[in-house]
Amino acid sequence: MLGELISKILLVLFGYAMPAFECFKTLETRPDDATMLRFWCQYWIIVSMVIACESFVSWMPMYGEIKLAFFVYLWYPKTKGSDVVYDSFIRPTVMQYEPNIEQRLEHLRANSGQLIAFYIKNFADKGTAFFMDFLRYVVSERPEASNSEQQRSSWSSWNPFASRRREPSPPPRERRFSGSDPDDAPPPPAIADVLRASLGGAMPRRPHNNN
Repeated sequence: MLGELISKILLVLFGYAMPAFECFKTLETRPDDATMLRFWCQYWIIVSMVIACESFVSWMPMYGEIKLAFFVYLWYPKTKGSDVVYDSFIRPTVMQYEPNIEQRLEHLRANSGQLIAFYIKNFADKGTAFFMDFLRYVVSERPEASNSEQQRSSWSSWNPFASRRREPSPPPRERRFSGSDPDDAPPPPAIADVLRASLGGAMPRRPHNNN
């Protein structure tokens, strides 16, 4: 991880920053030096082509180190690899397909405004649709959350083991004489008097024997 970070930093310094500064000095101090201007134009053409094809070769092991070494080889004063790579590979290939490339670039340049407008409109429509869907999702989630909270609160308040409080039973009524309980029965003389009164004196009273 640390080695990859160091390689990226060195690539920015020696692959982009230093060549860009040298190209700036050539334009400002020696604008009539066609050889150096050609050299730096060749360098940036090669760099742009490497970046365009980078997605196809970036899987290679130690690609960052190889790229850094190649860029230094291109601009280093003793090697001046830009001249070699440009004259050996870039110039013959591009000159062979130059008419076709020029035609496609002209067509793309003519339709660039419409293409950019199409992508901006498509991005705006998708962004608006995404925002509205997200807003509907947020709004629809709020009542569901409140209902679930109410349901959870009702479940927490209900206890299946809680016993209902029974109402106090009324005081027992005074039982009248029913004949079932011998303790509640009136004495025998009282029973005889009641039967005699109901029969209208049909039953004669036995005389009490005092003997």
